[in-house]
Amino acid sequence: MLFSQKRVEDFTISLPDQKLEKSYYKTITLIDNRIDTTSLGIVQKGAFNAKARVVPTNSLQNQFQNLLQHINGADAENGTIVMHLKQLYFAEVTGAFSEHGYCYFQAYLFAKNDDGTYSYLDTIDSVIDHSSMDVTKATMKKGSEMVSNFISKNISKKAPETNHYTLEDIRNFDDIEKQKLSLYSSEVLKDGLYKDYHSFKNQIPDKEVVNPKFYGKSSKIIKIYEIMDGKEKEVKKNDTYAVVYQGIPYIYVPVENLFTKAEKRDGDFYFIGKVKGTAKTGNVITAAVFFGIVGGLIASGTTAYPFELKVDYMNGALIPIKEVEKAEKL
Repeated sequence: MLFSQKRVEDFTISLPDQKLEKSYYKTITLIDNRIDTTSLGIVQKGAFNAKARVVPTNSLQNQFQNLLQHINGADAENGTIVMHLKQLYFAEVTGAFSEHGYCYFQAYLFAKNDDGTYSYLDTIDSVIDHSSMDVTKATMKKGSEMVSNFISKNISKKAPETNHYTLEDIRNFDDIEKQKLSLYSSEVLKDGLYKDYHSFKNQIPDKEVVNPKFYGKSSKIIKIYEIMDGKEKEVKKNDTYAVVYQGIPYIYVPVENLFTKAEKRDGDFYFIGKVKGTAKTGNVITAAVFFGIVGGLIASGTTAYPFELKVDYMNGALIPIKEVEKAEKL
């Protein structure tokens, strides 16, 4: 990614004008669990939409602490909160007449108890979609406000001490949450058709699937059927999130209009799927990271590139991990 070495855009959380009347916390600790901790995404700069990596000059830990100090009033208590940051990512996609800017924020928040353990406080899993002719500054401002509002609304309340997590638990909180979902805790998945991620993660099939048709000898399903009135009837693929057949999950890939085999590895589900883009290192990554979050966002280009994708256990979004070389294509 040669462009990323030359062009960089700073990100600084804007500080709100008002202070809180009541706050229980003076310290915030950041556990940065993002897939890529080297940047906050990619935006487009200038008349030619040159791509630039978003890299904060001041560290996120310092910015979160500065934000907390700024919004605290004079009588703030001495408590500590911990943020487990999963995603904070900016992206832009250029259309024919406008640009779309996105900011994706995903995090857990915990409060420190008197005994040194931590209690769950809140979760955010949200994306901002802003459209205009020049979206970079506006998207960053809205993203900054989203972060600020999440922290502000939580420091004025105490967490119920119903759970007592250690810092190590918080670092591995994804593993704890996954075990609450049948998709991740079950040894054998239930065969059937799943209309959305909600039914898939809870392993509650919406329909029985029969005699799926594979593309040659590949691990891709191109047709699925159900039984209606004693006869096989083809099911629309684009109305389905996933299919489990003989205990094996297959995830729907819109660009290819088929289901591709997923495998569980290190506690997550991975598969190879194509996403569209105008450049291999540009719109492909930035658009795909929101795939499934904002209605199946696909970049405006016409070329499809194969990526290794991972299912986000929180919402079913497909997270791009790496571009796949030709030898790895399925």
